[in-house]
Amino acid sequence: MSKKKIIVIVLVVIVVGVGGFFAVKKDQGSTKEVQSAKVERGQVVHKVAASGRIQPVVEVDVSADVAGRVIRMAVKEGDWVEKGKFLAQLDATRYKADVDRAEQVLASSEASLSLAELEKNQQFELFQKKLVSELIYQGALVRFQQSLSAKKQAEAALAQSQDNYKKTMMFAPMSGTVTLVNKEVGEMALGSAFSRDIIMIIADLNEMEVLVDVNENDVVDVSLGDTTEIEIDALQDTMFQGIVTEIAHSAQNTGGGSLDQVTNFKVQIRLLDPPEEIRPGMSAAVDIRSDVQNDVLFVPIQSITMRKPKQLEEKQDKELSRADSSMNMEDDDLEPVEVVFVLVDSEKGKGKEVIQREVVTGIIGERDFEILSGLELDDEIVTGPYKEISRGLNDGDRVEITKRKKFNVDDKE
Repeated sequence: MSKKKIIVIVLVVIVVGVGGFFAVKKDQGSTKEVQSAKVERGQVVHKVAASGRIQPVVEVDVSADVAGRVIRMAVKEGDWVEKGKFLAQLDATRYKADVDRAEQVLASSEASLSLAELEKNQQFELFQKKLVSELIYQGALVRFQQSLSAKKQAEAALAQSQDNYKKTMMFAPMSGTVTLVNKEVGEMALGSAFSRDIIMIIADLNEMEVLVDVNENDVVDVSLGDTTEIEIDALQDTMFQGIVTEIAHSAQNTGGGSLDQVTNFKVQIRLLDPPEEIRPGMSAAVDIRSDVQNDVLFVPIQSITMRKPKQLEEKQDKELSRADSSMNMEDDDLEPVEVVFVLVDSEKGKGKEVIQREVVTGIIGERDFEILSGLELDDEIVTGPYKEISRGLNDGDRVEITKRKKFNVDDKE
């Protein structure tokens, strides 16, 4: 064999080897690393998160109905009081004087009424004997009626002054704990029918509730009787249970007139078995279980992504390629659908590949989506990484199953 032929053969071998090497590298490079999990069956719970503050279910503001200086305070914050117990007293000097004055006015009106009645009776007898004219008799009758009216007015004034006098002494309207004392002895209480001057607050701490703000998008999922999980900021190691007892029908708007305007609805949640340590005003975070589905298929939330149905149709209807080609012009107008990437054995040989499968989802839990159709129990699906699921993976891609990489602060990209 000539030297020239040997050189040609060597070059061919080198070219073939290099080509094969790059082909293998290219084939390896097209394999994507993913994590996977099996489709499971179990319970999926949809929760609505909200936050608010603890307050008593029953709470009464004790305010002054009349103005006066506080001269006696019989309770302090934290005291337990029974219904009807004396709480505080205002200076009653002026109101006692009003009662005395009204009593004297009433006595005077009663004397005037007696005289007017006597005159009326006398004039009536004389009128019957035709000794006086009818005009004189009618005048006596009118004076009697005026005296009767004056007596009734005096009685009403006395009742009002006595009521004001009684209001200078305050008694407990209910049994409960004094949670706030707003006045001290010597301070002025400004009693008014148009504004409240709260002296103290009494509440039943045996029955507590959480008043939370629920966003308008979530409140439609909340119903009376829904169970809740309550975490109190002051008692973070304990989870409490509650029940939704009331949902507001009117919205509360915050940040009105701006781009940050938020529309919320007040929701009251009764706290079951409240601990003695909690106090009104404490902050709490609430998860409302608005829907629970048992014995259903579910997959991790991150495994669901959106794709246009074009690839699904091409995968399922290869035999109708001509008909599909006439519809491809309209594929760009199709709305994206929810899909999951299912792992199957590769048709090309070793390894795994993914197929894009459209699914119908139900409620969403904290970490899982309920699957109504599209998957079967124990189907192996891609669960990560999110970058591949959301953008990188396509129908038919070859994949390699790996474990999830742990974050390392020393890693640099």
